[in-house]
Amino acid sequence: MIVQHPAQLFVSHKRACDRSEQYRCLSVPLQNNKKLKKVVRLSDETLAPRASRSFTTEEDISLILIPLVGSITHCSNDSNELHTFPEELQVINLKKGNAFRITNKNEDVLVNYLQIWVKMDLVPEKITFDTYSHNQLNIIYGKKPVNILFGVFDGRKEGFFTTTEQENTLLTFVINGAFEVQNRLLESRDSLILSRTRLLELEALSENAIVLIVEENNSC
Repeated sequence: MIVQHPAQLFVSHKRACDRSEQYRCLSVPLQNNKKLKKVVRLSDETLAPRASRSFTTEEDISLILIPLVGSITHCSNDSNELHTFPEELQVINLKKGNAFRITNKNEDVLVNYLQIWVKMDLVPEKITFDTYSHNQLNIIYGKKPVNILFGVFDGRKEGFFTTTEQENTLLTFVINGAFEVQNRLLESRDSLILSRTRLLELEALSENAIVLIVEENNSC
């Protein structure tokens, strides 16, 4: 018998969009769910060459930046400029009222990156995950409140992940290709929130299928 766990699916073409000639932000509407308490934003953003994007935080957050295509430069009003590249993950603490800017310094290349906002004080750090194993889910950020997993799969390869606690919540985001996740079809840039799932099972339905999973520990 197939067990269907509580879930909420967000298809890519229904994401909230903020768009201009130099910037595009597609956000997963996490504010509409009741399962994630600490992970409050997942946005898929693209910047044109030589373009910048600035914002001011309305509360204390930890910002996790993950470039997908091209490198980005970023700084807040109380920090030095930092550079982050694909297969790197940067954690930044921002206090309420901090101004933060992300810049694409490339002359002729668009950049694409993910922003994840967490309402907890995470340790600022940069993590490189270029030695990940193919055809399995790799923990690229492993802290008690939040784990982040990354996987690149060949077609028809399966992946498994056992959550650290039964009551934890999982946010799955497909970066490229298509997957079947807990018997649900997810295509490129689709998202799925799962709760009360002890064992996550997925199968890649295309070559070079790439997935990112955020696990929120509900006991912290």
